Amino acid sequence: MIQYLQRLKHKKGFTLVELAVVVGIIVVLTAIIMANMLGGDTEKILRANSNAQTFFTASQITLTRAHLTERQIVDYPAGETKFIEYKDGFNELNGTYLFIEAHFKESGIDWLHVDNYLNKLMARGESDAMTALEQNLSTNLSEYIAESAEGYFYAMCDKNFTVTYAHYCQDRLPEFKGEELSAFRDKYMFGVGMKLPNMGSIIGVCTDIDPNTDGIQTPATGGYAFGIPSSYTGYLSA
Repeated sequence: MIQYLQRLKHKKGFTLVELAVVVGIIVVLTAIIMANMLGGDTEKILRANSNAQTFFTASQITLTRAHLTERQIVDYPAGETKFIEYKDGFNELNGTYLFIEAHFKESGIDWLHVDNYLNKLMARGESDAMTALEQNLSTNLSEYIAESAEGYFYAMCDKNFTVTYAHYCQDRLPEFKGEELSAFRDKYMFGVGMKLPNMGSIIGVCTDIDPNTDGIQTPATGGYAFGIPSSYTGYLSA
């Protein structure tokens, strides 16, 4: 391969065949480099990203339906938090964001929780009963995910009911145990191989924040799940 490139270097130009060969070599080398950069977990990362993309799409359909057509979704039993309310002809989100956490088994969705803030969502236990809103979203999500990997799925939407991030992980993401919010945010920083600190499982990512991608991304080390900014107001709350 190297000798072939050296021979081409002494020519004044490339033929189409030679150019195709060079491009092919570059593609192969890039694939090898990317595999090494991903720590040998390429297939696991692709699978996790694919799961995140599936949940991204299903969540967007479910939330669009909740925004436009689901009047019964805002009929809350006494004492339940009104994350979504009917206003001026539409269901509107009470808050800047809505975070969703759902656990799936091979047989389908097991439970689903929501909250306006990530840390409050992650303070809830897996055995916490679902509210009426959570039951509704869970039922609708089940319609759009016919088959799913076992694990934990996450989505984040803005006040326009637009999903901006979705994640998948075999293990539950870090729980909130009352620590400083900055310390909790640090638990969501990507390390090598798309893993969070002290977690062995890969985090799948799908987002529409970057218009130059088709949704699936491999975040750089030092990035944050859900794109949590340093000024995390709106994402985390005391």
